[in-house]
Amino acid sequence: MTARRQRTGRRVCSILGLLGGLLVPLAGGPAHAAERGYPAREIEFVVPFPPGGPADISARIIAPRMASLLGVPVVVTNKPGGGGAVGAAFVANARPDGYTVYASTNPPLTITTVIQKDVPYRMGDLVPVGSYAVDGNVFAVRADAPFRTLEELADYARKQPGKLSYGSAGLGTVAFFTMELFKLSAGVDIAHVPFAGGGPLKNAILGGHVQVASTGISALAAVIHSGNLQPLAITSPMRLPAFPQIHTMAEKGYPEASLTIWMGLYVPAKAPPAVVDVLGKALAQAARDPAVVGAVEKAGMQGEYRDAAATHRLLEAEHSAIRGAAQKLGMDK
Repeated sequence: MTARRQRTGRRVCSILGLLGGLLVPLAGGPAHAAERGYPAREIEFVVPFPPGGPADISARIIAPRMASLLGVPVVVTNKPGGGGAVGAAFVANARPDGYTVYASTNPPLTITTVIQKDVPYRMGDLVPVGSYAVDGNVFAVRADAPFRTLEELADYARKQPGKLSYGSAGLGTVAFFTMELFKLSAGVDIAHVPFAGGGPLKNAILGGHVQVASTGISALAAVIHSGNLQPLAITSPMRLPAFPQIHTMAEKGYPEASLTIWMGLYVPAKAPPAVVDVLGKALAQAARDPAVVGAVEKAGMQGEYRDAAATHRLLEAEHSAIRGAAQKLGMDK
């Protein structure tokens, strides 16, 4: 090959390379974020609860779609403990480069930071990328329990104070807080037994170690459908299409005990805005994907996307409301 032909070949390759570089962004969106520098490697979604609860279930639904959009693997890691506080503290103190993401429900930020004095982080240490699903908290009992309605549970508890126990995913969760508000309103004494998450709680209620389960309905959906557990009420503002037979707490006369569980993604507060933007765009696309929405609904949750700004407003409003409720319960730190 002559030197002239070699130079011509190099020029053609250079032109094709330039065109390729221009065309890649035209494909658009987070799928080609790697060409802009982020992400360039695997992203870790840290779930602060064990497998089987709403945070874990929803994270494993959204992660594969976000991986395909971002063009890098997204792995889900469970770091349970402290009702979500261990995982929250881990991410809050992680390098703020967007490769460690907090995939959690709202309570570790809006409840735990209100009622626990020694929590090793603040709500502002994590900034939202967005939220994408809502899970109602359900009160459920075994099918052979001596009470099959919320009214019967309250009546039984009044007649036998201190004899019943309920399980939740831990102090500071929506499950714990809603049950405590119900107890206050109904004037009943039911002991609290904390578990590491919705999965372990499901095993405990089925095994008869506690008489009542309070957790996200996604954690109990299969055993409710099978008839092994009897749902008494749910905290959603309206009945769920997947469980139309379950009355809401408001319908039962306890509107104050109607907190919901919602799932979101967060990064350390010092993460670059450009990184938050890339993750946010990927989450927005993933959350609206019909396959993702269908999987969320099949799990007993509802798809409900909010961007970073709307999620931040929701956090602030709920945090303020929790402070007021905690004062009523004598739990404010």
